[in-house]
Amino acid sequence: MTEIDLDDLIENLMQCRRCGICRNAVYEDRGFDGVCPVWKNSYGFETSFMRGRIQVALALLEGTLERTAENAEALFTCTLCGNCTEICAAEFDPTDCLEKVREVLNEIPNDVRDELTKRIMEYNNPYTESGLTKRDWTAEVGFEIPLKGEILYYTGCTAATKLPNIAKSTVKILKAAGVDFGVLADEPCCGSVMLRTGRRTDATLNAEKFAERMRDEGIKKIVVTCAGCLNTLREDYPKLKVNIPEAKHVVEVLPRIIREKKLKLKPLGRDIKVTYHDPCHLSRALGLYEEPRDLIKMIPGLQLVEMETTRETAMCCGAGGGLRSFDSELSKRIAADRVKSAHTVEAEMIVTSCPFCEHNLKEGARKINSSVRVVDVVDLLAESLD
Repeated sequence: MTEIDLDDLIENLMQCRRCGICRNAVYEDRGFDGVCPVWKNSYGFETSFMRGRIQVALALLEGTLERTAENAEALFTCTLCGNCTEICAAEFDPTDCLEKVREVLNEIPNDVRDELTKRIMEYNNPYTESGLTKRDWTAEVGFEIPLKGEILYYTGCTAATKLPNIAKSTVKILKAAGVDFGVLADEPCCGSVMLRTGRRTDATLNAEKFAERMRDEGIKKIVVTCAGCLNTLREDYPKLKVNIPEAKHVVEVLPRIIREKKLKLKPLGRDIKVTYHDPCHLSRALGLYEEPRDLIKMIPGLQLVEMETTRETAMCCGAGGGLRSFDSELSKRIAADRVKSAHTVEAEMIVTSCPFCEHNLKEGARKINSSVRVVDVVDLLAESLD
């Protein structure tokens, strides 16, 4: 059962003034140019940006459009990046509303969404039919990682199964700093993708299972490397009335650790131009803009340059909101467009702080045969440890 007030949702959706600035507004003083990454990298139909999606949502909710998978397709070709919300002149949050629409209309068939949910509920991750692979990377770090510690390093599904270097770099830094941490044997999924794609009931059950596991293990603090995981644990779980220990991203805790433990960082080169890509879940959603940039500035030899759209106006990498699963080619085109932005400022590296962003940006770089290196900030920190 949904807890969403349908009348209130429809009233909010009707606040849309149909002005279209969620499509391609240009606000030079705020860095807006394009606003909607899907519209910018698709065929430009009305339903490829928020104004059109809202009209589809209203028609489906009010019954003037039949509730079929084909008619609801526009609801899922959105990354939920929040750029339209950032610029919207009306008094509502279109990104939040679209997420709620997906939930209210979750009875409409969607094979991709339902397969992702099935895997998470059965195997604790959306990628494979086994939860055991989420700790395989620990065998490659060269030291024993305990199952328990004062701090839980919550690896997350993407780092654990797709980009294990992020996990290995994180524990290398924590160990060098003498932090008492552990990594779970069969780590549960946070359930972010279920919430983004409208499967709230399943996501709530999953969150309760997550919280129970934290209690059973006696976890006091959680550190993550995934922006999506952090947003889910910090923002969504309280809304689901699920209590867990305090969760922080490594970019929030590493600056203090590096300073207090006096970790020495060696130069990685000389005046290497790097640019930072703001993950939507970490930046617009949680306001963590400067922390990762501070970490980059701690590493000798790097020169931080900013892309045209950055911080609260940064363009999305294209992976969020389920789009990577629903339309992988569109997702990769958006990523390629973001890589081109890094070319514009002559960056040699794109640094980010989300494995999902890194994974998709690498695909975007491959799509346009770019030589730019895409890397997580913890990987650079681990490389620079003296």
